[in-house]
Amino acid sequence: TNDDPRNEYTYGEFPFQSFDLLVDRALDILLKENENGKRGLAGEFMEGKNENERGNPTMVDLGSGCGRLVLYAALTRGSSAINRGRENVVWDVHGIEIGTQLHSLAINSLRRGVDEGLFSMNSFGGEIDGDSVSRVTFHNGNALLVDDPYFAQHNAQDDNHDVNENRKNSIQSILSQAKLLFAYSTVWETDSMQPFHQDMQAMILSPKWSQTLASLCPRGCVAIATDRALNPEHGWRLVDRMDVENPSVWGSTGYISIL
Repeated sequence: TNDDPRNEYTYGEFPFQSFDLLVDRALDILLKENENGKRGLAGEFMEGKNENERGNPTMVDLGSGCGRLVLYAALTRGSSAINRGRENVVWDVHGIEIGTQLHSLAINSLRRGVDEGLFSMNSFGGEIDGDSVSRVTFHNGNALLVDDPYFAQHNAQDDNHDVNENRKNSIQSILSQAKLLFAYSTVWETDSMQPFHQDMQAMILSPKWSQTLASLCPRGCVAIATDRALNPEHGWRLVDRMDVENPSVWGSTGYISIL
């Protein structure tokens, strides 16, 4: 309801139902690509850069805010029993957030989930109990290959160069494993040279996003970006688009691309 105080922490966040619609479509695209390659999502297709130490595919929410979608994805897509009729795949879900305050809210939400028995904790972050269900981990830092003035300004207390480099390397390592990427990119910077792509009929994300993600994510990664598309000049191929509800901005368009 409008007077629910919890809305203070989720203002402007993406609706669950719209997230499900876009992720389901992205998974359909993944499965189709795998069938064309004669490989299963839970098998050979996930080898090498696309799997983590547990052998599970990786889902990343880039700009995860207070962790709402990350926790939702882990709870609803971790168990093979609720994988919506698809292959027996268990997703490990990662949230990457540059803001320290929002990251702290995500960690606190995860701790509350532990207290309520929804998650168990280990040295890697949060995990829903058992190897056959999702692991959820939050990362605080800059996903870009260049320093962000906002990030530097708000993390002045963290002057240890080695700490910052290790944090950046960890985030880049997670992106290098991403099989499915979600970015609520509605207000992200567009390409200054070509903000609108005539052929795609879409706003285009800045190279700092399109090019960086193309260089970090593995081939075959499927990415969902909202209200801005990833630039095909950097290797992204637009596969589908879908209009979904998003009351914060009177509706959004999800652009689903594959690298």
